[in-house]
Parts: sequence; structure tokens; C-alpha cells
Amino acid sequence: MTMILPQSINHKIKPSQVSAQLLMPSVKPFNPTAASYYDLTDLGTFRGDITVAKDINDSAQIVGYSINDIGRKQAFVWDANEGMQDIGTIGNDSSCAYSINDDGQVVGYSEYDCSQRKAFIWDKTKGIHYLNTKNNNLSEAYSINNSGQVVGFSVTNNGQRKAFIWDETKGIQNLSISDDIESSAYAINCFGKVVGYSVSSDLIVKAFIWNSDKDIQELPGFLGSDINKSGQVIGFYSLPQHNNRAFLWNGSEEFQDLGTISHNINLQFFDSKAHSINDSGVIVGYSDKLINKEQEEWAKRAFIWDSLNKMQDLNDLIDPSSGWVLKEALSINSHGQIVGWGIKDRSCCAFLLTPIS
Repeated sequence: MTMILPQSINHKIKPSQVSAQLLMPSVKPFNPTAASYYDLTDLGTFRGDITVAKDINDSAQIVGYSINDIGRKQAFVWDANEGMQDIGTIGNDSSCAYSINDDGQVVGYSEYDCSQRKAFIWDKTKGIHYLNTKNNNLSEAYSINNSGQVVGFSVTNNGQRKAFIWDETKGIQNLSISDDIESSAYAINCFGKVVGYSVSSDLIVKAFIWNSDKDIQELPGFLGSDINKSGQVIGFYSLPQHNNRAFLWNGSEEFQDLGTISHNINLQFFDSKAHSINDSGVIVGYSDKLINKEQEEWAKRAFIWDSLNKMQDLNDLIDPSSGWVLKEALSINSHGQIVGWGIKDRSCCAFLLTPIS
């Protein structure tokens, strides 16, 4: 059996799918714009030939991971003063950092026996330690907000992946999504609203939005990856041709297809995915781009999207002599700084973009 995904984004949620009282309030129209040019900082590599920057906070602290020549990941935190610092591991020499809040708390996972993963939280004072997930099962932590609330997934005793929210006082709570057989939480905003995805018993994939009062809104056919302060949700959905397309949802019944970098071209098989949205509504991710029309060659490129300029190739907004090809933008902070990964000198390296105009 295959998972059922929507055939078009140009539809409205039916009342039977989402009750009116669960609809998020409409947000005011925003008109932020991306910078016209960015300064690029090469974050270098860290104990490996591959380095990926996953998240950046408003103090420009960055987290991610590096992969060495035998395939082991090593989590790092970076800042302008100290450069890359080793977060460490628990029980093994492999770890991955996904998210950092403005207090410098970091979450991710660390591997132990037989490459089994467990969610961790780290800060500079206490170091790294596991989250206390139920039954000590497999888990990963994907996001932490400024209140120290953490979301991710843990695996139950019967092998099901279930979304969770955790804080130091209450510990872990499973986010029970109606009739789901699998779920994972990817992001949490400053108000404790959580976005992620679930798979129902009839194999329909749905993005979900969970509120602290345990109201749940489901968006059938979509996978949510981030949510900002205003409740705007981004992620991706699947087209009938089985490729993915980035979307933005403003809390109304309509979804916005963000398209691809290659505008005005019939590229129904091209992918795009939205990874991060800041509180101004500026979005980053990746898109396939047509780079040779005659030979129909395409390549993965990092994008930035705003309501005025729509989707732009970030490679067009940096110094063309830098030697970089930016492949994927993974996080944007409130100051418009962007992190991700790209190719330089045939190596996979992490980058930081800082707006300069």
C-alpha cells in the first residue's frame, strides 16, 4: 500500500476535515523582503569532509553536524568568537545537533549500541545528557524554543514512532494524533504550538498543528516543517507526479504553492521544500533549478522566498567569485541570517549568510 497524498494544493479544507474552532487566527498581511545581497562566511569542516549547518539562533550561534570518512556524525555548535566546538556524545562517538534556542540550549540525538539513537539536550554549563523519554526508547529531538520546550519523536514498545513534547518540569508527553500509526513533531514556536506530520491508519499523510491546550488541527496531505510566532506554517506536499512542492499556510483555508526557482517554465517534475520561516515570514529551503534548457539539466539550489520577490536562488545573491554553490538553506533567524550547506572545492561545507543590503 502507498501513502495517500493530495493531487492539488488549490483546495480548501472541508469542514469535516477541520472544525472551525480549531482554525488558527488569520495573520495580518506581511511585506518583508529578502536582502538584495549577502556576505558569506565559510564555517569550515569539523572532523570530516562533510559539514552541515542545521539551525541558527538570534545571537548567530549555529548548530549542525560533521561526517567523517567512516560515516560517523559529530554534533557541533559554532559562534563567531570560538568557531566550531564539539558538543560531545553519550555512549558512542556519533551525534547530530538539530536546533538551538536563544539561551544556547541545543537538542538532537546521540547514538549508542548498534547505532540506536536517543534524544539529547545540551548547554555549555551542564553539557550533554539524554532526555528522559518513556521506557528509555529510541528517540530524536528536532526543535527547542526559548522556554526550553522540546519536540521530536520517540519509538513505543510496539515499534511505532510517536511525536512528543518535553520540558524539564513535566517531562515527556506524547502528542496523541487521532488514529495515527506514526507521527513526528518537527518544530515548536514561542507560544508552544507544534507542527509535524502523522500517518493515519488508512495511510493518509497529514501535517498537524498541536496547541498547548491539546487542540489539534490536521492538514491532510501535507508535511509541516516549521511554524513561526504568527502561526504561519511551511513544509511540502506531493504532486500527482510524485515530486514535492514547498507550501506556505497563513492560517486561512487557502494554501500557497511556493513554486520553484525556475519560474514560468513547465517543470512539473521539479522539487522544492521549505525548511524554515522566521517571524517576518521569510522562508528558506531548496528547489530544483533548470541550469541547461537545451539539455534539460537541473540541479538542487538553496532558495529564499518573501512575499514581494517570491522565490529566488540564493546563489544569485552572493559574490559570484566565491567558488560556492549553495545547495540547501536550512534555517533563517529574525535578523535574516541564513545557514545551510553547499559545495566548495568539491567538498560539502556549512555556510552562514548575513544580509548586507
